[in-house]
Amino acid sequence: MGSLIKLGKKYFFEFSILSIILIWSSNNAVMKIGIEEIGPFIYNALRLIIAALLCWLWLYKTHTYRKMPWRDLKYLILLALGGFCLTQVCLTFGLSKTTAGNASLASAIMPLAVVLLNKLFKQNPLSKNVILGLIISFVGMMAIIFSSNKEISFANHHLIGTLVVVLGQFSNAYYTIYAKDLLNKYSPCQIVSFLMSISAIVFFLLGIPELQFINFETLSNEAWISVVYSGVFALWLGNIVWVWAVGKIGSVRTAIYQYLLPVFSLIFAYILLGETLVLGQVLGTICILVGMILSKK
Repeated sequence: MGSLIKLGKKYFFEFSILSIILIWSSNNAVMKIGIEEIGPFIYNALRLIIAALLCWLWLYKTHTYRKMPWRDLKYLILLALGGFCLTQVCLTFGLSKTTAGNASLASAIMPLAVVLLNKLFKQNPLSKNVILGLIISFVGMMAIIFSSNKEISFANHHLIGTLVVVLGQFSNAYYTIYAKDLLNKYSPCQIVSFLMSISAIVFFLLGIPELQFINFETLSNEAWISVVYSGVFALWLGNIVWVWAVGKIGSVRTAIYQYLLPVFSLIFAYILLGETLVLGQVLGTICILVGMILSKK
């Protein structure tokens, strides 16, 4: 039993971050169910409210809230608006205006955006192994995308949506990098509580025009389950673990885990849908795993 506990402690980080990537890989499909009935902005507002309430409840129960001076609060508001919230707005709008292939290509930018912003503003040195691991993982991501028969379009209206998703990835990179600056003073839960609360207000304001078309009494159980699942697991738990991981291993090495999203999606498709894996997908998966292992050395 003692050896099992030691083994669990040793691999607790990997188990935590992989669990969140597993949740996020299924979250888009879950969100689609709710968005179709509720509308994108009110749907996001509802799941953000759930996540925010859970954060504040946790802080209250654990007595871990620390009073924030205006300097830190202002920093956190900027992080929420320019980072987390802008990411969600860009994804909500951009994904509806482009193809699945374009969106996948744009999403692959995120870890590279973390490296670029780190180099431009944070000046954090990166080891050769981390850079090489990132490149290999990116190549693997491209191999999976181009071998998955996803439509890639260069039409003007699709390119606009793609650019919006890219902007969202840079916002996500900004959020990932600068959240770490607050971890020396505050818990991941306290940081996420403000991010979720501010974003919920923004999405509710953006969703006011949608309210006239929504009859909450007639919403299906599936729609409500979608809201709760995404709010509890993808937003609340997912972002607490993500911010915690950034504090443990840094923004770049955490961001590389994003490349596991298509790997888990392929596994789900193979096991649940019986889809056949092609050579490019297998080689891409191997590249991603090799790159991640290399980046940890």
